[in-house]
Amino acid sequence: MALIPSAGPLRVYALMTLVDSVGFGLYGTGSVLFFTRILGFSPSFVGLGLTVAAVVGLLAGLPGGRLSDRIGPKRALVPLYVAQAALFVVFPFVSSHWAFLVVVCGIALTEGAARPARRAAISLFATGEERVRVSAYNRAVLNVGFSVGVLGAGAALAIGSELAYAVLVWGNAASFLVAAFLFSRIPMPPADKTAHQRQALMFTPRIVAAALCCGVLYASASLLEVGLPLQVSENTSAPRWIIAVLLLINTGLAIAFQVRASRGSETVIGAARANRRAGFALVAGCLFFAASAFFGIVPAIIVLIAAVVALTAAELLSSAGQWGMSYALAPDGRQAEFLGAFTLVSSAAGVAGPYLATQVVTHGVMGWAIAAAVFVTAGLLAPVIARRQEVPSVVSPERSA
Repeated sequence: MALIPSAGPLRVYALMTLVDSVGFGLYGTGSVLFFTRILGFSPSFVGLGLTVAAVVGLLAGLPGGRLSDRIGPKRALVPLYVAQAALFVVFPFVSSHWAFLVVVCGIALTEGAARPARRAAISLFATGEERVRVSAYNRAVLNVGFSVGVLGAGAALAIGSELAYAVLVWGNAASFLVAAFLFSRIPMPPADKTAHQRQALMFTPRIVAAALCCGVLYASASLLEVGLPLQVSENTSAPRWIIAVLLLINTGLAIAFQVRASRGSETVIGAARANRRAGFALVAGCLFFAASAFFGIVPAIIVLIAAVVALTAAELLSSAGQWGMSYALAPDGRQAEFLGAFTLVSSAAGVAGPYLATQVVTHGVMGWAIAAAVFVTAGLLAPVIARRQEVPSVVSPERSA
């Protein structure tokens, strides 16, 4: 793809992705420390709360996809973005365990319902194998915005005050409002009013297994979002500000290599091969993270950088694998519902990711070893499953690529 998409829906969509990701960079970088150091909740409760929220978000995907197919991605997504903005506005005022659960579950609910609408919108702007390239391009844009947000978050982490952390959360809220406005400006065709009347989707056992493999591998994102900050702050001698640097390395590599990593993942078989490579990269990342606890400041930083490089490679490959599988299998006219259903299955494997990431860090070398074994198993199984049945029964022959 071109460095900047031509004028039209893809350019506006990319700008929306950029704005949204700046807010996520602000919030995501300091969120775990915001929960534990500012709101005062224990790491175990935070991990449990985020896991409960992940279940809520998981269950919201399928009805969110059906809603998007029925009324159109725009009419579904814009109100969901506004709702997320409102929830982040009140986040700094949370003072009880129940209030924390209500807010994080509300955020997960709206985010989970919005995800298939966003992915279905890409299907309206791009066709066939181009959808994977467009998804990869927007992931690169996302990481550009995320890196900008991380820079602001690094300053807040250095200040460490309650107001500084609140600004990060409110910055994310503002980004949702701007993104909602931009998405509302994208022209879209009318929704297919008869989509919800068609036959229910059917998943074969092997397609379910393929989706689960995608979910296990992409659950590694929790190691970056939750495990990395806790590993640095609790188990290593590295300074806490290195968290922002490590996330910048992750985003820089993702910006440079996401589109390239997606090549060859447009078919189910190609996507499965990408997942296998992701499994091997995750093994390396887990080994490096485990080793980071046994070194002084400078060696620990070097080992942490190696861990982030390996984790980033896995992130790029597993995301390309999931895009390739889901888009190749999705039937026309029901993109959002199918994507929501595929995500429901794939996310079921990683719904406990935030909680398990805290447990991996807590249990040290043994925790990292078990995580590595799970990841490599999922990676090795993906091509075996794909070779046995590449095309599900719901996909017509002309879409079997």
